[in-house]
Amino acid sequence: MVISTLAPDAPDDLMIEVAGVRKRFGRTQALRGISCAFSRGEFVALLGPNGAGKSTLVKLLDGVYPADEGTIAIRGGRAGLGVVHQDLGLVDGMTVAENLFLGAPRRLVSPRAEARLTTEALRAVGLTSIDPHALVSSLNLGRRAMVAVGRTLYRGADTVLIDEVTAGLHPHEARWVVERLRVAAGLGATVLMVTHKLDEVIGAATRYVVLSDGKVVLDAGAEGITRDDLVDAMSRKRPAGPLAQSADPAASSGGDVVCELRGVHAGAAGPIDLTVTEGRITALTGPLGSGLHEVAYAAAGLLTPDAGTVHVPDGVSRACVPAQRETEGVFAEDTVLFNVAVGGWARWRGRTGLLRVRQMRRDCDDAVAALGVVPHRLDAAVSELSGGNQQKTLFARALMRRPRLLVLCEPTRGVDVATRREIYGQVRRMAAGGTGVLVATTDYEDIAALADTVGVLTAGGTVSEWLPSDRFSELSTELA
Repeated sequence: MVISTLAPDAPDDLMIEVAGVRKRFGRTQALRGISCAFSRGEFVALLGPNGAGKSTLVKLLDGVYPADEGTIAIRGGRAGLGVVHQDLGLVDGMTVAENLFLGAPRRLVSPRAEARLTTEALRAVGLTSIDPHALVSSLNLGRRAMVAVGRTLYRGADTVLIDEVTAGLHPHEARWVVERLRVAAGLGATVLMVTHKLDEVIGAATRYVVLSDGKVVLDAGAEGITRDDLVDAMSRKRPAGPLAQSADPAASSGGDVVCELRGVHAGAAGPIDLTVTEGRITALTGPLGSGLHEVAYAAAGLLTPDAGTVHVPDGVSRACVPAQRETEGVFAEDTVLFNVAVGGWARWRGRTGLLRVRQMRRDCDDAVAALGVVPHRLDAAVSELSGGNQQKTLFARALMRRPRLLVLCEPTRGVDVATRREIYGQVRRMAAGGTGVLVATTDYEDIAALADTVGVLTAGGTVSEWLPSDRFSELSTELA
């Protein structure tokens, strides 16, 4: 199937029409007859649990995959839709103006005219104070994201699809991006935003489209739709209980020290003092660029600090779920089995040094089942999995290490509501079993759900204050 242009007699405000689209990957039916349409000036939140088919639909719209059945028609054809992915596709060492014109046919215009055209393009997405001659590397992540959106619209797209761009942003920065997207929609662009963070789009989107199990299960205007309605549509049942930390006393009683940092300098952070003990969940938060993740990697033994000491007692095994699963975590073209087992081979080596393959498969299958990885196939390539199921694969790998110190960086990045709860439950169970947990996150929901103690990193890279979890509401108000 080739993406076509809308028929000449299509309504003037119709921008995209998807009709009866199906897509299968091997034994997995990713899309089961998707039909929906999008109009000019809409701000649509495209939602759904991990594995619902969102990524597949995005790739079909982007022309990466052909559909097995059905039709996709876009006003202006393929050129009428621009997709902005998490990596943004910008060149940090070039100016904003140079990025805007990069890859486009060169125009015989003066630098002054290029700057003017850049300013006009950015104004269309609500950016009025960016110097066209500034290096992209000098901008924060939110402004970089909007430069990418502005470039897409400037190049002729009437519709822009935002694919998890806000996943790694600080909450206040993500809200700023969403406000700019509202401006773009108000000026006539059609905005489709894929996100797992419901609070980003509630009150901002004009319409919600929810996918589940490859089908559209909700397609409605935003008026009258509540957060609970969206959660119900995504999970088919209301989750039990609030996102609160475990009341199990074993999870908060503490025990022996499993990791101690003293005067540590890592990245932009330092000096940092912190202690992680058995059975407790210690969280570290702060603005992006504060050295948050570097401190966590130092605790996990993945990074040597520039100064200070990291002490982990003899016999304490460590495991880490990194911040960027795509570049630091998964081996995308390898199987789920390899990704879960990698690095833990010693566990399955017999006396002769050979791997006990059957036992390895059983153990890995149990871990994958415990975390609900979909599809439940050890031979599936990780690239076939949704982002949330890739994240659960990384957790399964951590389980294989049987760690006494578990380090989690942005543990719920890009996962849906149901998967978030599964991850929280697994982390609490590990803490209840005596594992010491260090969580480095910019997501306040992670902290509210998990932390016994919270450390706040300042922009200068030091911990301004350690707070008990019952003061989290004050903390979130202060930093938001």
